[in-house]
Amino acid sequence: MKQVIKNPKVKDYSEIEKTLLQSVVRGRFDTFRSGSVCSPLPEADFRETSQSSIYAWGMDYVCGNGVIENDGDRIPTEEEIDQAIEYFSVKSLPFMWWTSAKILETKGFQFGGILTGIALDISQEVPSASLISPDLKIKIVQQESELKAFTDLASNAFAMSPKATDQWLALNDSVMKNGEQVHFMAYLNDILVGTATLAVSPSSAGIWNLATTQEHRKHGIGGALVHAALVEAKKRHYDQVMAILMPKGLAWGLFTKLGFEEVCEFPFYIYGASAEELEK
Repeated sequence: MKQVIKNPKVKDYSEIEKTLLQSVVRGRFDTFRSGSVCSPLPEADFRETSQSSIYAWGMDYVCGNGVIENDGDRIPTEEEIDQAIEYFSVKSLPFMWWTSAKILETKGFQFGGILTGIALDISQEVPSASLISPDLKIKIVQQESELKAFTDLASNAFAMSPKATDQWLALNDSVMKNGEQVHFMAYLNDILVGTATLAVSPSSAGIWNLATTQEHRKHGIGGALVHAALVEAKKRHYDQVMAILMPKGLAWGLFTKLGFEEVCEFPFYIYGASAEELEK
């Protein structure tokens, strides 16, 4: 099987196992659709056309709103671009476009970078966890107070504004109650130091919101959170688990240690926000 993205900035993946690639593509769609249809925010929306999907979580944060092309090689028309700009501008929402089409640069978009799609087959077993401190405990969020602490830590790691943090808390609560997210918290000596989310749907499972406090990075906390999410996915009888890594992200090493494979890349553009915000 060949998965070729026709862009000089993006690698050519020609020997990719089909199921892993499908898990990434499906997991991306399921997660952004879930956030849109479950969101209690007034500007939330989800629309599908023959060419693309438009999702809006309604958050004042660029990663929560965007356009996903059904065919990553397709170049949107100027009319489509103008319509998308108007759609999100009326809602006063920043957004991203999952495409490599340079035509967007003529419309005020900024190239955001290249996201990396990764996946792991757990149909046989979940990889063993690395040795961690006995003082580190992983817990699944159950209560509203825990969800707020989870959201506060992760939103700080992702450089969200106070407004976006409040919006994300409401969205997280709604999606979790709908049974489409399992949130994990890492405690070291009873202090919250990390977060991760397992997004689940009938057709996919994916790991998102992996974050640790600045002073506790590179101590195995992220790996422990990912392993806990994998164990939960296995309990729920998923065969593959996907994730998407941000540009210049620090998480690549811990995912590869657990056996995740790089299966595709997603170039993207952003509108209404600065690309530098995604690198904090």
